[in-house]
Amino acid sequence: MFRLWAFVASAPLGLLVPLTLPRPPGDLACLGLVVAAGALGAALASLAARLGDDAPDRAAHVARGASAGLVAVPAWAAAALRLGPPAWVWLALSVVALAFALWRASRASEPASGAGGQVTRALGALLLSAATVVVFAVGYGWLSPASPEPDETLRAAAFDIDSRVPLRAAKHCAPRPAGVVALTERGAAPRLGRDGATVWFEARADDGRIQVHRLEPGAAPVCWTCREPGNNRRPAPHPTGSNVLFDTDRFASWRSPAETEVMVVNGRGADGPRHPARRLTLSPGPDDHAFYDPSGSGLVWSHGGGGRFEVRRASILSGHGGLLLSQPLTLFRGRSAWVAALAWSPDARSLVGGFGQPLAPLAGVRLDPASGERRHTPGGLVAGSVSFSADGRVMAVASTRERGAARLLPGALGNLIARWPGHGAVGAEGTQVALNETDGAQLELELGDAASWGAPTGIALLPDASGFVLGQRGAAGERIVRVDLDCAP
Repeated sequence: MFRLWAFVASAPLGLLVPLTLPRPPGDLACLGLVVAAGALGAALASLAARLGDDAPDRAAHVARGASAGLVAVPAWAAAALRLGPPAWVWLALSVVALAFALWRASRASEPASGAGGQVTRALGALLLSAATVVVFAVGYGWLSPASPEPDETLRAAAFDIDSRVPLRAAKHCAPRPAGVVALTERGAAPRLGRDGATVWFEARADDGRIQVHRLEPGAAPVCWTCREPGNNRRPAPHPTGSNVLFDTDRFASWRSPAETEVMVVNGRGADGPRHPARRLTLSPGPDDHAFYDPSGSGLVWSHGGGGRFEVRRASILSGHGGLLLSQPLTLFRGRSAWVAALAWSPDARSLVGGFGQPLAPLAGVRLDPASGERRHTPGGLVAGSVSFSADGRVMAVASTRERGAARLLPGALGNLIARWPGHGAVGAEGTQVALNETDGAQLELELGDAASWGAPTGIALLPDASGFVLGQRGAAGERIVRVDLDCAP
C-alpha cells in the first residue's frame, strides 16, 4: 500500500521536468514523465523500506515520508508562473526533500501514527511547500539589483525628442469641469488615438472574453479583436500612425498559465482590422501593459520572466514582412513588487512607473531619462492612471483610495499576485483627478458625482489639455466618460 501512495505523491515531480527543458515536449510525453516520476518515487519507497529494520511500522513510516513528494505541487505552480528561481531549482529542491524524507523514514523507530497522522503529514507537506515558495519568491526578488540609471543612448534620445516637440499655448482652467458626458456604459483602460477624438478601450464582448474596442465620435463602439483568440486587453494606439498595441493571453497553457504577449494590429478600417494581429514579444512569462515610447519606434512594457517584474523598452524592427524587437533595455525593476509603466510624456522627459501589488493602488515614481532624476509621486495610482498633453507640459493623474481586505496584502507580494491569471480588479473607491504642470502648478479638479461613481481604470488627456477621457469601475459596473474643462487661453 505504501508503494501506491509513494507513486501518487511523487507523480507531481514529473510536472516539473518539462518546465526545465528548452523545448517543452508534447502532452503525451508529459504524461509519460508523470508516470515515470511516480514509478521513481515508488522505487525509492521500496528501497527505504528494505534499508530499514523489520519494525512492524516501517511501511507506515515510509508512507509518511513519501508524502514529501507533494512539495512538488506548489513548486510546479511557482515554476509554471515563472516565480522565483528557474524551474530546475524547484525540481532539485523537491527531489532532495523527497529523498531526505524517505531516508528519515528508513531510520525511524518510534511507533507510527494512524491514518490521521498520514493525512496531517500530507497536508503539512503542501502547506510547508507553499510557504517556502512565498519566502523564496520574495527573497529572490530582493536579491535583484535596484532600477538602473538611464544609459547614454536613452539620455541622448530624450534630449533629442524634447528639442523637437513644439510647446502649445498654456491654458488656464477652472477647477470645476464644464461638462461630463458618458461615452459608453461599459469598458475600461481608455486611450485616445492620434486625432484626439478616437477612443480605444477594453470591454467584455458577447462571448464573455475581454476585447479591444474602438469608439469614433457619434458612432457605436466597434469590437476590434473579437475575431482573435483569447482575451485581448489594454489597447495603446501609435502616437502618429495607425497601429495599436494590446496584450493577450491566447498563448497561455498548463505549462505557463500566466503567459501573456504583446501584439500589434492595424487600426484602420470601418468594421475591424484588415489583417490579423502580429506578435511582438516572444520571451516566456508575462508581457503586458504595453505602449509606444515617445519616438513611436519603440515599445515599453512590463515583463515578468526570470522570476521578477521589470519595465523594458525595445525598438520595433521590421524586415521580410515580419516584426522583431531589439535587445531590450531595462527601465525599472520591481524586485519583489509588481511594476508597470503608466505613461511616458511626448517630450520624453517624464516616464512614470507604478510599484506595488495589483490588487491595491500603486505607488509611483517619475523618472527624467535625460537627467536621471527620480521623483516619487503620490500613491493611489492604477495602471493607465497617468496621461500627458501633446507637448508633455501637463500631466493628468487619476488616483483613488484603497478599499477591501486585498489592500492589506503587502507590496512585497506583488510579484506573486500579478502572476495569477484573473487576479481581479483593484480594491479601491472614488476618483480624484489632478492636472500637474512642469512649472510645479497643480490643479485639483472637483468632479462632483463622478468622483464617487467608482475608481479609475485609466485616463487619457486631450492633446491640448482642455479635457480628458476617464474610465471608471464601481458598484454599477464600468463606464467611460468625457470630461471637458472650463479653460481659457
